[in-house]
Amino acid sequence: MSQTATGRVQWTIADIDLLATDEWKRYEIIDGELFVTRAPHWGHQD
Repeated sequence: MSQTATGRVQWTIADIDLLATDEWKRYEIIDGELFVTRAPHWGHQD
């Protein structure tokens, strides 16, 4: 994770490797910003 001159943190794929893995969460990096979403519930399939 690096910080730019504006103070904004830039996430990288290496940072995600350091996070604890959780099969119920989805991690995405878009333009250096980390987004974490949970997996859809099984009821979502209905």
